[in-house]
Amino acid sequence: MLDRARHRLSTVLTGLIFHDGRLTKRIIELARDPLSYFGNLVKDHRAFTLETMSKHSTSTELLQEIRQMMTQLKSYLLQSTELQALLEPQHQYTQDKLESIVEAALCKSVLKPLKEPIYKSLEKLHTDAGSMKQLAQNQSVVLNSTTTALGVTTSIPEAPAMEKISMKLNKLHQEYSPQKKIELLLKTCKIIYDCMSVSCPGRAHGADDFLPVMMYVLARSNLSALQLDVEYMMELMDPTLTLGEGSYYLTTTYGALEHIKTFDQQRSATRQLSREVQDSIHRWERRRTLNQERVDQGSVRDFLTVYCPEIGVNPKTLGVFPTMTVQELTEQCAARFEQGTCLLLSLSLKRYFITSCSQSS
Repeated sequence: MLDRARHRLSTVLTGLIFHDGRLTKRIIELARDPLSYFGNLVKDHRAFTLETMSKHSTSTELLQEIRQMMTQLKSYLLQSTELQALLEPQHQYTQDKLESIVEAALCKSVLKPLKEPIYKSLEKLHTDAGSMKQLAQNQSVVLNSTTTALGVTTSIPEAPAMEKISMKLNKLHQEYSPQKKIELLLKTCKIIYDCMSVSCPGRAHGADDFLPVMMYVLARSNLSALQLDVEYMMELMDPTLTLGEGSYYLTTTYGALEHIKTFDQQRSATRQLSREVQDSIHRWERRRTLNQERVDQGSVRDFLTVYCPEIGVNPKTLGVFPTMTVQELTEQCAARFEQGTCLLLSLSLKRYFITSCSQSS
């Protein structure tokens, strides 16, 4: 009887996974369809992101722009008849489940093709700011420090565990989905936590025990890649996601990276997140809240691909909202085409050839 119950449960779970995967695949196909409104939105989102990537002055600004547009794409699709046409009447989804499926499809449709240029842009921004150099210099300092100097009071991972950790972090770096990256980070941190308990089985360790060991481990990893990974996860993750343990380990990893950047052997070891790091985490949490509010508001950005033959340059993709005026659009054109506003006004928007992905057309 127990075996029959297990078989039924296994059949139900397999069916749910199959239906979820089929819907995800259909959304991805819709995103690639040049004849669909959603497909054009996704295409123009990618074009807009690639064209404006070098214009951002900070990595947070760059990643937040991408996350906001993904949130708008998600908001549109969840309200659209295009998604309703993909649903099977006999299979009902909760709103949370539907949002999770749409997010996974968007990650594959938007983030996967953009991952490489995103990382290149992040690396350039950090290199120009000097943070990569600072991290590399302090990584060497931490590597040459004793565990006592780092504030370590527990066992540390031995070579076999360090190899497993390295493999997890390498796999994490290859992933394009923020959620899958976070899942791999969680597995990595659990390996570290288990190693801490070797000398004292059963003892519970707190954040002040974990942070120094995390610094020890990260100093023996590819820090430059991990710095980009952590930022990618924090800024591009689904704002509606409830992280639990994932949030704790993600912010602790961020904190460990920041402590390595500012580590000084001459000072006493710190076993807690600094005030500066805590403030930075609070700002991140506020950005997540704002992104969640945007999901609730359901504001969707449209895109215009603008051609200006009088200037003789390549077309530019602009992000626009329904409330935008002609003056505001002209000013955005001036900035993107690197021309004076007066010149563009004199040419008049009526003389542009504009291809608009608007719902009304």
